[in-house]
Amino acid sequence: MFKNVLLVLYTMLLWILTCPVDAAQVDSTFIKSVDEAYQKGEISRDSALEAYYSQALTAFDNYDFGISRWLLDYYESLLAENDSIEQANSKLLYAQMLMEEGERADAIEYLSESLSIYKSLKDSSKYMLVLLKLGHNYNYIGDHIGAREYYNDCIEIAHELNNLVVEGSCLYNIGGTYADDENYEKGFDFYNRAIALANESLDKELLHKIYHAMSLDYKNQGNYELAEDFGRRSLSVSREMKSKRAIGFSYQGLGMLFFDLGNLDSSEYYMDQTLSIANEISNHQLGFNAKEILEQIYYKTGNYKRAYDTYKQMMKQEDSLYTLQNTQLLASIKEKYQNEKQERELAEKNLQLQEADSNLIRQRNTQLILVFVVVLLILITILIYRGYTLRQRANDILQSKNAEIQEHLKEIEHVNANKSRWFVNVAHELRTPLTLIKGPIQRILRNSKLSTNVHADLQLVERNTKSLSNLVNEILDLSKMEEGEVSVKESVFELGDMIMTVVAAFESRADQLGIQLKSQINTEAHILADKDKLNKVLINLISNALKFTSSGGTVEVIFARPKNRTFRIIVKDNGRGIPPADINRVFDRFFQSSRDSQEVTGGTGIGLALSKEIAEMHGGQLSVTSTPGMGSSFTLVLPEEIEASRPPFGANKTTVEEVESGLVVSSDGIINVDRKPKLLLLEDNEDMASYIASLLSDHFEVKAAKSGIMGLEMLGSYDIKFIISDIMMPEMDGVTFLKKVKSDPLWRHLPFIHLTALSDENLKKELLQIGIDDFLMKPFDQEELIIRVHNLYNNYIQRISLDGESKQEVSHDEKMMNILKKEVLTHLEDTNFNVLRLADGAAMSERQLYRYLKAATGLTPLQFIQEIKLTKANDLARKKVYSSTSELSSAVGFKQPAYFATLFEKRFGKKPAVILKA
Repeated sequence: MFKNVLLVLYTMLLWILTCPVDAAQVDSTFIKSVDEAYQKGEISRDSALEAYYSQALTAFDNYDFGISRWLLDYYESLLAENDSIEQANSKLLYAQMLMEEGERADAIEYLSESLSIYKSLKDSSKYMLVLLKLGHNYNYIGDHIGAREYYNDCIEIAHELNNLVVEGSCLYNIGGTYADDENYEKGFDFYNRAIALANESLDKELLHKIYHAMSLDYKNQGNYELAEDFGRRSLSVSREMKSKRAIGFSYQGLGMLFFDLGNLDSSEYYMDQTLSIANEISNHQLGFNAKEILEQIYYKTGNYKRAYDTYKQMMKQEDSLYTLQNTQLLASIKEKYQNEKQERELAEKNLQLQEADSNLIRQRNTQLILVFVVVLLILITILIYRGYTLRQRANDILQSKNAEIQEHLKEIEHVNANKSRWFVNVAHELRTPLTLIKGPIQRILRNSKLSTNVHADLQLVERNTKSLSNLVNEILDLSKMEEGEVSVKESVFELGDMIMTVVAAFESRADQLGIQLKSQINTEAHILADKDKLNKVLINLISNALKFTSSGGTVEVIFARPKNRTFRIIVKDNGRGIPPADINRVFDRFFQSSRDSQEVTGGTGIGLALSKEIAEMHGGQLSVTSTPGMGSSFTLVLPEEIEASRPPFGANKTTVEEVESGLVVSSDGIINVDRKPKLLLLEDNEDMASYIASLLSDHFEVKAAKSGIMGLEMLGSYDIKFIISDIMMPEMDGVTFLKKVKSDPLWRHLPFIHLTALSDENLKKELLQIGIDDFLMKPFDQEELIIRVHNLYNNYIQRISLDGESKQEVSHDEKMMNILKKEVLTHLEDTNFNVLRLADGAAMSERQLYRYLKAATGLTPLQFIQEIKLTKANDLARKKVYSSTSELSSAVGFKQPAYFATLFEKRFGKKPAVILKA
């Protein structure tokens, strides 16, 4: 009889494992039945594990990730330490769910753990599969170098296993990473290798993908002939596959190519074919794209009626699709509500049974507990009274000691306040004599009759006056921070650009001191912070590092963001270091080392104190580590909360001129502000070069070169803002140099003046055709040269300020962006909507969507979806459409309200609950 029962249970378990079950049918009843059978010994542990894992896979296939994770938790609770393969399988399934949800960083972590287990088990097939998925994840987040490393490792395993399909897929994806980096030559090399393997393995689907990708890449290069050739190859393979979806994509690619070429007849033909297939397979987005191009073709060819009819069809399709999706969404929400209601009722019944059992146990133990409680209360009362008397006596002693401490603290605060007030008063008093010194010196410097030595001495005085003025300003800034009068003026800017700009401004000073100044920018990030104040901190740290590093030493600036968390800026040197006795006091104001072994280096002890205050104002911290004789390392840590979205193009961009607009080196090596823009002067006559440099040195930092070749080298080495060139020069003349400059997109906008002793009218016409801005005949009037340079430079500055303005014409890209936004809003409440579905909705591959959004907005597809959802949530919260964070989270498609609230606060600075209750 017992054997018959076991046989029936085992038969039921096999049916559960082999028959597909909807995710909605997997509930606590299944868990309970399997668990009871295992506890009673009716089924083995391996059978229970197989049941849980099979149902977890079924839930995953049905996109019900919540139930899949629930089943995996039970699965892992039965695992032992030696169940390595089972642990690896569980982590791999977790990773696949995270990939579907767009959580690529967490997916990489799970994949790495499973990879280590498969490697130890020498499971080559699973090891190869995980390597391929890791490559896909790194490719998705834009880390092409990391992606290529995993793809190459995967290729080695696939080659050993003779798996041509996986090897070809890896080669295709590597080619795609190089194409994304615009290294098309290397990308096409990998594409061709993948084509050879696809042909050998008869993998038509891979061959179609490769041809389609190569067509798009040739189109991006402007090679329309090869783009058409590979587009037709893609169409041919898709026909061999008899895949209507692939054929539709190939038709669409050819139609858009011919539309860009202006071949409207061919474009119309292919778009008609695309529309026909889209209707056949019910792919609404593919049909919408075809109608959009056809509407423009009809309009351009004068067939206005068909254009209008097509436009009405597009609008009707949009409206009907929106209505259908809303109906489906409401049905989905209703179904979820019914399921949750049933689960709650079952949980309540189980809870009632558990309470009934616990009540019986409680009644049996109540008498014993009451006796124990009475005895315990008596003991506690005695202990409390004893403790009260002892505590009262200790409090009296502490109050007496605290009163003494408070008196001492008041005296110390009074002394510190008097000292700070004295420094502030002195700083204010110093401003008047500094002004009276600075004015006459500047007036005397404008006198051209001064001798060279006197002029140099006065410039030294002026520089040190500026250094003293900056020191006064630091004292006043520190005083304002103490009083809480300094506010943070936030703006969005690229932190890495700011760091590189400041480092570039110190390069000339480092060269003078014989110190190697290096920078290492490991990440890029836009932050919302006070740019000027962070600029001061970085200038102070680099200046100190240069001051305490001997000639031949090294100063390095590193910007990193470990695991996408806090921002870290490290300034380290290999100088003399800080004595252990002083390390804890370097951030104290007015502190200076008094050790006899240290050289006198000057300074007031204000800069580091001010820098630490600024770091704490931004919610960060500034710390130091040092080893005497080996150098010091200062680390500025900024919180991850200051990360912001990318600003509009050209906004808040830091330039070297902003940092250098006053970087002056004083006699003691301190760096301050106001450097002039750089002017490149090409003149092989040394006397003439010196004369012109003397005329323009008040307004520009003149960099001289004797030939066009030297001039090109300087253009690549310095941030040149103006060019003056002679025509007759050795090695490369001025005309050839002008052609080189005007043909380069980085330099063609620079103002350019030619100086020549030739009066050849044909030469003048040639120079004007090349794009010369102005030219002067030798001999020239010095005031005329200065005026022309001044006017050209001012015009150049005005052009830069207007550079961000663009035409407001509606383009195909803007229409595509509207389609993507509407696609997200249409699926706003769908918690399973992900990047893959957005790409399908836009009739793009996932890689195409990533490349398009990254170029158009600077966001990844996942960030794009989150930005639209969060913006909509903010609008709904302010309109008070919902009353709780949970309702608002569900309305915009987030499964976890806590995660939604974290993202919302990071984006808008407030939790959603605060806005809902306001």
